[in-house]
Amino acid sequence: MTIEEIAQLAGVSKTTVSRVLNNKPDVNKATREKILQIISDNDFQPNAFAKAFSLQKSHSIGLIIPYEADYIFSNPFYIEVMRGVSTEINNRGYYLSICYPKDHNYVDMYKQKRVDGYILMSPGSFHSHIIESLYEVKAPFISTAHIPDYPEMISVDVDNYVGGRMLTQYLMSLGHKTIAYIGKLSVTSSTDRLHGYQDTLKENGITPEDSLVKISNLGTSDSGYQIMKELLNENKEITAVFAASDIMTGGVIKAIKEAGLRVPEDISVVGFDDIPSSEYADPPLTTIKQPAFQKGVEATKMLIDLIEDDTTPESKILELELIVRKSATIAKK
Repeated sequence: MTIEEIAQLAGVSKTTVSRVLNNKPDVNKATREKILQIISDNDFQPNAFAKAFSLQKSHSIGLIIPYEADYIFSNPFYIEVMRGVSTEINNRGYYLSICYPKDHNYVDMYKQKRVDGYILMSPGSFHSHIIESLYEVKAPFISTAHIPDYPEMISVDVDNYVGGRMLTQYLMSLGHKTIAYIGKLSVTSSTDRLHGYQDTLKENGITPEDSLVKISNLGTSDSGYQIMKELLNENKEITAVFAASDIMTGGVIKAIKEAGLRVPEDISVVGFDDIPSSEYADPPLTTIKQPAFQKGVEATKMLIDLIEDDTTPESKILELELIVRKSATIAKK
């Protein structure tokens, strides 16, 4: 059934049917009820793409994931961000499309009016080509990570530098001086945490040692395991490890235990993110809690407001919290 046929059955114009379909005012109550009854009786479904072209809106949001699916979907932090995105999209009556960038397919989706805008999931400095392409086609988008090279880019993030300082200061308050840092390559959040770690050491009279900083290409539990084995072979004086993500600490702790050492009695371990499993680690993990779910919610709210109201929102910095559990303790003298 078409809009024309509904209009004929109801004895009204196509414009009136369209106004009812789009919940517009100025339609007689009896006429509205008659049209809705015809729609219901005939199970009428508007053509979403045709409507998108005519209204220049698709009521769909694209989530650009610029990483391998295995990496994203195996990391509970990103799952929480996506849960926040999908929850808010559902609350606002939109649809969600997941997009893995390939040959500018996300640009084509926007040009074809298949999405109204994008949420860009945790981009790094090496994703500048995606950001530039989105700016080129004037696609509305919100990033879930701040990138210094794009100060004008609207983002929802936490202050990772401050988080790095918080964790390092906590370890130093326990008497630790030989603290290793394990991070992820080319990720702004990891770099900012590293700078927070280094500056806090300097302010407390400790010169950061390059040999205690290890950067992984991946940022997985396995990479944490491999790097920790290297650190234990290279430096026997380490008393604490700051891993840039909770997901890496599982491998870190495994390597420490395999070396016949204890956590935290011999080496303290702290992470970042407070993923759901951190509370149940062995031992429970001391970490920085960043609100992953809220990050997804806020990014979605900001994007839909941008699309619907055409007003440019300001970037947001969400609060961090130090969660003290049992994986870190007073350093041995």
